[in-house]
Amino acid sequence: MPQSTLYRCPCCGSALTFGGHSQQLDCASCGNSFSLETLEAVSQLPAGNTEQLQWAGASEDSFTPQEYSALRAYHCQSCGAQILTDGTTAATECVYCGNPSILPDVLTGAYRPDGVIPFKKTKEEAKAAFRNHCRHKPLLPRGFDEESRLDKITGVYVPFWLFRSDAQADCTYKATRVSSHRSGQYLVTDTQHFLLHRGGSLSFREVPVDGSSKMEDTLMESIEPFSYEAVKGFDIAFLSGYQAQRYDVDAKKCQPRADERIRQSVAEVMRGTVSGYASVVPNSSRIDLINSSVAQVLMPVWLLNTRWRDRTYTFAMNGQTGQFIGDLPTDKGRFWSWLLGLAGGIALGGYGLLLLLYSLGVM
Repeated sequence: MPQSTLYRCPCCGSALTFGGHSQQLDCASCGNSFSLETLEAVSQLPAGNTEQLQWAGASEDSFTPQEYSALRAYHCQSCGAQILTDGTTAATECVYCGNPSILPDVLTGAYRPDGVIPFKKTKEEAKAAFRNHCRHKPLLPRGFDEESRLDKITGVYVPFWLFRSDAQADCTYKATRVSSHRSGQYLVTDTQHFLLHRGGSLSFREVPVDGSSKMEDTLMESIEPFSYEAVKGFDIAFLSGYQAQRYDVDAKKCQPRADERIRQSVAEVMRGTVSGYASVVPNSSRIDLINSSVAQVLMPVWLLNTRWRDRTYTFAMNGQTGQFIGDLPTDKGRFWSWLLGLAGGIALGGYGLLLLLYSLGVM
């Protein structure tokens, strides 16, 4: 059975997690922080005790080939419990001891990312963003932002495909100019028709497309942009303390979405070069992509999936910039109370105005 990976503190032996602020692996128990290079050097030291205990009588081959195609089983390096995940989970936490577990064999071969953007925003900052998102919402159900709900916020590395390409565009537009003048008692309107041609080259760098079918594309696009200058070479140590997914939508299937985003951008740029006309209608458009390439990068996202009245609400925050998105539920009882209170206030105000006008002799 494959083994999960757990980074331990060389000082006290507790689990290490990657810190967004320190950009190192931090120990919550003793407060020490370690760089990836330091831990790599420590890992090369010989172990002081290689004794292992073997339990007989328990079969490890308890899953059928069909079950293995949908599930993966790992041993937690902290407590020894068996961790069951689906085939795309690359990092999680043990449900028994709570320690982070990295499943490195999930990200091997073609699934190994080209890079990763580490988390910069902490869980406490994600909680604060959620509270701020709920602030001044009088129709929000009471207790929706309670701490027990916020504790379910999870840091997830989401796989993205980053497309690069140079676009050569060739577009034509039908345009008109309208002028008017008087000829005797008549108003004459002159309409001139033009066929406009625009062409040029545009370079697109890091056009992102979500590579996980578990994540809604519009939700992931709503928390963009990411700063791609922060992309680092992939190292599984960045995953410690977070969940991570490998892609299950390959680059070829994601390419149409990248094409669409590039096409929209080209259309906006080309259209922006046409001005001074009464009307402009696109006539034809051709876009050729050259020097294209694609890379797979894991992006940091804080996620919260929560239910209210049989409906699931999803909230997401960019783990690098703090951009927050999510729809909030409405308490119908509070809505009607608010509406009745508003109507009562308007009625009372109108009655007071009538009394004032009557006392002044206006009515």
